[in-house]
Amino acid sequence: MPGYMFFICGADIKTVVSGSAYAAQLLASPGTEKIDFETEASDKQEAQLKLKTHLEKNNKSLKNFTGDITFSAIIESLLR
Repeated sequence: MPGYMFFICGADIKTVVSGSAYAAQLLASPGTEKIDFETEASDKQEAQLKLKTHLEKNNKSLKNFTGDITFSAIIESLLR
């Protein structure tokens, strides 16, 4: 199975095969940013689904963290 890399180009996310000439071109391009996630998949669609799952996990963790911090801040302000 090939490996896939992901890049942010403006409002678009590009999925490219790792080690390809296009991936090297995007890495060198000043208008793109590499997403810190690579995966192996049978095709582009499966790779994009794995990225979506990864991002959903991160968003859930951030949401939980924000809720915990907010609750802690409220308790701390009440104790002062």
